[in-house]
Amino acid sequence: MTEKLFDLDSYCTRFSASVLSCEPASKNGMQGFAVKLDRTCFFPEGGGQPADTGCLQAGDQSAQVLYTYEQEEAILHLCDQPLPVGSTVEGVLDFDAAIDFAPRFANMQIHSGEHILSGLILKELGLHNVGFHMGHESNTIDLDGEISAEQVRMLEEKVNALICQNHPVFVSYPSPEELAALPLRKKPEVDHLRLVEIQDCDLCGCCGTHVAHTGEIGLLKIIDSQRYKGGTRLTFLCGATALKDCADRCQSLKQICVGLSCKPQEAFSNVEKLKAELAAKKQELAAKNKQLFTLLAKELVANAQPFGSDRLVFVWDDSLSADELKSFAAQLSQHNQVVGALFTRQGEVLSYALCRSADAGCDLRALCQTMNKALGGKGGGNQELCCGRLPVCEEAALRDCLLSFAK
Repeated sequence: MTEKLFDLDSYCTRFSASVLSCEPASKNGMQGFAVKLDRTCFFPEGGGQPADTGCLQAGDQSAQVLYTYEQEEAILHLCDQPLPVGSTVEGVLDFDAAIDFAPRFANMQIHSGEHILSGLILKELGLHNVGFHMGHESNTIDLDGEISAEQVRMLEEKVNALICQNHPVFVSYPSPEELAALPLRKKPEVDHLRLVEIQDCDLCGCCGTHVAHTGEIGLLKIIDSQRYKGGTRLTFLCGATALKDCADRCQSLKQICVGLSCKPQEAFSNVEKLKAELAAKKQELAAKNKQLFTLLAKELVANAQPFGSDRLVFVWDDSLSADELKSFAAQLSQHNQVVGALFTRQGEVLSYALCRSADAGCDLRALCQTMNKALGGKGGGNQELCCGRLPVCEEAALRDCLLSFAK
């Protein structure tokens, strides 16, 4: 069994140890050497917390620790170089110079923040944390019930109040008799339970690393809440990452206010006003487009070319949107024995709309399938309207494909 230095001292970032074994290994898609030490401060991935990385130094020989994991009560370090069995190594955790914090410390902030948040959710709302994940960009907890936006805001305010109160965080190993009398939020099924207690906040079994006092978390910010598998998924940030997110959002709001010439508290109402004005303009444009498409359809149908027992109207206009193609197609369909083939280029693809009048004899779905197969497109629909996309091609290829179908 590997001695876990991080269990008693989460702040440990340097240590000495003996190499017990070193074997070629593959883990998480990485090739290397699994190095087992008699003791380590490298935390193995588990309990929602990612693995520590860093380096192991044996004299002049150095090996990067790419990943740390637990296997049969031993902690293994996946290294890029082998290390001599029996040698003494110096281990050092990675530091992130960009924010002057060890990734380990960021994980400690997140894990302690999650305990406070989960404990408060149980106390205030009676909901349980049924899933926890720490990621590179954000962290999530999954709850077994739904919560409102007002409750999310309440939770965030109370969590940060508890952080500011700088409660101590304790780690202990109670006996089975002591454990039976404790009001645990969650009890993992393990033989020797390690308890993490945040005074007046939370008491839970946990194998992860934590801060010594809640004030070290700095800030917890809930950045998203969404329904997930019948419950709620909360996305949150802690520490320097949370502070940077708040700064970025403030800067974005400032830029929006400059553009709208308004105060921050007026930004939402001004944006809503602009959205309403835009929706009205879109309706007005759609009505004018309908009038224009009606006139164009009449002119194009008068000059349509034979298409089996029907008449074909071919349109390629890159000024039209995909939705405007559908609106144009609706007007063409009002004429007798007409098949419409409308195209518009959008980047490296052609959006299309195929339509036909009710009395046309063309099998529109078959035409759509034939064109997709011949020109590498995707799409479908019914006998009145088919829509989809094609790779950009020459107009002549489109016309040839359509006309060959009518033969």
